[in-house]
Amino acid sequence: MSNSNDYKVVYYAPKDLRVEKQEEKPSVKKGEVLVRVEACAICGSDIKTYLHGNPRMIPPAVIGHEFCGEIIETGAGVDGYKIGDRVSMATTMGCGECVYCLEGKPNICKNVKAMGFHCDGAMAKYAVIPEGGVSKKNLVKVADLDARIACLCEPMSCALNGLMRVPLDKVKSALVIGIGALGMFHSIALREFGVKNIVCVSREGVKKNMMDKLGFITKTPKEIEEEYLEISGGDGFDLVVITAPSNQVQSEALKYARKGGHISYFASLPVGDNMITIDSRLLHYGELVLYGTSDSTVEHVEKARDILSKHIDDILEIITVLPITDFETGIKGIRNKEFAKVVLIP
Repeated sequence: MSNSNDYKVVYYAPKDLRVEKQEEKPSVKKGEVLVRVEACAICGSDIKTYLHGNPRMIPPAVIGHEFCGEIIETGAGVDGYKIGDRVSMATTMGCGECVYCLEGKPNICKNVKAMGFHCDGAMAKYAVIPEGGVSKKNLVKVADLDARIACLCEPMSCALNGLMRVPLDKVKSALVIGIGALGMFHSIALREFGVKNIVCVSREGVKKNMMDKLGFITKTPKEIEEEYLEISGGDGFDLVVITAPSNQVQSEALKYARKGGHISYFASLPVGDNMITIDSRLLHYGELVLYGTSDSTVEHVEKARDILSKHIDDILEIITVLPITDFETGIKGIRNKEFAKVVLIP
């Protein structure tokens, strides 16, 4: 039996997510491991599920995939992990057989499964890691890294997936449009990679104040419109990262890039409102490189762990820690722009 204070967040339908007692400690089958969750963060996709549902999820289902915890049980045949290991996870699990997996890109696997979507997630006291995630080494060991930080390996890894596709040694200036949690993670990673001129675009409020406190140049949308040439050195930015799920922003972002620059379409747009219009002349004559990025791999999670461990104080400035029973408080705080990133403690 689980402790009387053990809880989980369960999806039943849009606007119907419930904090319930986790009455039984789950059992593990062959190839699986059981993790005692130490922390699980709220992702933007969790908020989308809360508001609109998710066709990949069969209710009732435990949500959550940005987690850290300790392995407390292992099923038969588990290799490479042992009881006592503290882990985070590359939560997108490839099949290992399709062309994309064979190319080393399981994040875009044709038969992908994802923790917290195709199986129960980690917004709970206990989480079972499926055999597919264990055998393909999706669990990443985090040693003694603070759980509040280690649970953020997954979202930081998604930022790194996008950044590591660019010749970063040639990036001297970067514009990050949209300072939610992922915009913050991009900015911190760019600083770690040695980019000197990083400019963040955010409306006035809590998150802009956070970035100011961390020493980043922050501009409002109106200010960047008027000043981008001056603050980029006259030609535009080497790299433009779009973390804002806005059709208008994604349509207009090309103008901020220098000729030969890269533009990362990190944020997705909702189904049914996912079309944008771009200036093809800017694309053509500027020889711009536009690319998308989705999820991450084990390599990215390992790199994220290493970067986060160097920026603990910065990360603690931007997170809000709540008990798992305050899940709805966390959702409302993010939606009302009072919080940047919420970490739940079971």
